[in-house]
Amino acid sequence: MKAAILSIGDEITLGQTQDTNARWLADQLAARGVACVEFRVVPDDLALQASALVQLSAHADVVLVTGGLGPTDDDLTREALRLAMGDAAPLVLDQPSLDSLDRWFRDQGRVMAAINRRQAMRPRNATALANDYGTAPGLRAKVRNATVICMPGPPREMQSMFERFVHPLLPTLPMATGFVHAFGQGESFLAERLGERMRRDRNPLVGTTASGSVVSARVRGVDSAATPAAMQQELAEIEALWKPFAFGRGTTTLAGALGEALRAGKQTLALAESCTGGLAGSLVTAETGSSEWFLGGVMCYANQVKREQCGVAENILATHGAVSAQVACELARGVRERLHTDWSASITGVAGPTGGSELKPVGTVYITVSGPNFESVRRFRYPGERASIRDRAAKTALALVRLAIVDPANAGIPFIWEWPEVG
Repeated sequence: MKAAILSIGDEITLGQTQDTNARWLADQLAARGVACVEFRVVPDDLALQASALVQLSAHADVVLVTGGLGPTDDDLTREALRLAMGDAAPLVLDQPSLDSLDRWFRDQGRVMAAINRRQAMRPRNATALANDYGTAPGLRAKVRNATVICMPGPPREMQSMFERFVHPLLPTLPMATGFVHAFGQGESFLAERLGERMRRDRNPLVGTTASGSVVSARVRGVDSAATPAAMQQELAEIEALWKPFAFGRGTTTLAGALGEALRAGKQTLALAESCTGGLAGSLVTAETGSSEWFLGGVMCYANQVKREQCGVAENILATHGAVSAQVACELARGVRERLHTDWSASITGVAGPTGGSELKPVGTVYITVSGPNFESVRRFRYPGERASIRDRAAKTALALVRLAIVDPANAGIPFIWEWPEVG
C-alpha cells in the first residue's frame, strides 16, 4: 500500500507553523508497513487544493489530508474535495454532524454560532467522520481509485481520527523498521562508517538523517527476508560502527540514554548552566521518571549567582572570566557538592549574537563533567545562531556525562565541535 500526505494552510506555507502532523502521520504509516510516497503542502487556495488531491490520488492508495475543516471562509477542504471528486452538486448538510456539533457546544455551556454550521457540510458522495475532541468532522471519499481521508489540523483531533478511521484501512503486518541514534559527529562522518550498508539495493535498507544535531540511521526491511533477527543484527552492527557516538535506538533521546546509565548505577546528576539557561535541565526533566536520578540544577547566568550558589571564587572570575575552563570546573564541583550528587555537568559560554571577542568568539562554550574519580573540561566552538549554539551545548553536556559513565575509555574522544585551547 502507498500513501500520500497533504497538509493545508497558509500558516504552514508561510512558515508560521511547523508541519508536525505530517511527521506524525508518516511515523504511523511506516510502523504499519505503508510507504509514504509524497508529502505536499498547499496554502488556503481552492484550486491548488483540488489539484493536489487529484494528483496525489493518481499514484497513492490512501491520501491523508490535514487542515482546512474549520468554520471560516479560508477553510476550503470540503469544497476542494468536492471539486477533486468531479462532483458538480453543491455541498449537502450532514445532519448527524450538525447534531454532534450542537451537542458539543451545549456540553461546553455555549451556543453554537451560525458560522459553525458550515462544518457539517460535505460532498454528497463523501462520508462524515466523527470528531471526538473538537468541532470539525472529518471526511472520507474516493478520488480516482484512492481513498481520501480529510482530518482536522489540531493534533489531538487528527490523531484520534487517524486511530479510529485510518488505522483499520492499513495492513495488519507492519514494516520492519528500526533506528540507531548518535551524537557528537556529523552525518557525513557517520555515513562514511556505514560504507556499503547504504547501497540502495540492500535488504534491509539503511539511510541516515540529521535533526537537532542528532544523526539517525534508519533501517527498513524491504520484504519478509528482513526477519526480526536480521533487523536486530543490523542495528547492533551499526551501533558498533558508530561507537562511541551511538547512544540509543528507537525513540531513545540523549537525556533518556543518560537516565538509563544513571539509573543502572543508582547514581544522581546535578547541572550548573550559564549560557544554556536551564535548557539541559529541561531536556532531562522531559523524561518520565527523571526525578529518580536528576536532583536539580542552578541556572547561574549572572556572576553573582555563580559565586553565591556554586561557590566560584571572585578571584577566579576576575582573572579568567565567566567563560573559561577554570570557571566551568568550579561550577561543576560546586553544584555537585551543594546538591550531593554523584555526577554533575556545567556549561558556560558565549551564545551570541553579541558578547564575543577575538579570544572567545561567539559559539565558544566550556563544558565540565565531574564525577567519581573523574573530571574533564572541554572547549567547544559551535557554529550557527544563538538557539542552535545553546541546543548543541546542552546536548553535548548530557552526552559527555553519559560517555563518562558507560564508556570512560572513550570519554575524551573529540566531538565535531571541539576547539582545544591555544597555548
